[in-house]
Amino acid sequence: MTKLFDQIGVLGRIWLDDAPTTPGSEEAIRIASDAIRFIQTSGQGSDFEDYVQSIDANAPPLAIARFDTRAEAEAWLKAQKRPPDSARILIGDQYFIVLHSRARGWSHLGPLDSLEYYLAEMANDGPKPSGLSFASKAEAETWLHQHPTPPQQVIIDIAGAPYLAAYHHRIDYRVLYPLPPPTPPSQEA
Repeated sequence: MTKLFDQIGVLGRIWLDDAPTTPGSEEAIRIASDAIRFIQTSGQGSDFEDYVQSIDANAPPLAIARFDTRAEAEAWLKAQKRPPDSARILIGDQYFIVLHSRARGWSHLGPLDSLEYYLAEMANDGPKPSGLSFASKAEAETWLHQHPTPPQQVIIDIAGAPYLAAYHHRIDYRVLYPLPPPTPPSQEA
């Protein structure tokens, strides 16, 4: 939480010393400062720092909840007193987006393809293969579930195919995603 408090000081110095000249920059700095204060005062400082660390670690995109079926997710959404305005959830192992408009009184749950992009990024630019190899997916799942806190992502081999062993830390969910083949380098000069 100290980091967040320090950032308010940095924003204040920018505001006072650097006198931003880009149109709208003063309001952007004020909103950023207000966002940091909101994070602190609403008790979400640790969650925010976890989020920043997961971005730095190139962890799987943040999901706030996971459900086995769409019906379970829709029931959860209907039961929310204050549904999230926008958030990612997992249904099975696929990402969905939750959208809610208080003004219009509606909520929506729709598929999201962020997993495809994340897995393509992991296949192309992600961590190097770990050298861990398993004969079957069941064997790899046993390995993944034996860790109290597994790595957020590690590339493993299952029966000769690359997989991403991923840990969704916020919801304590472990999953094995098959990786797509790497994208060949562009031939454009």
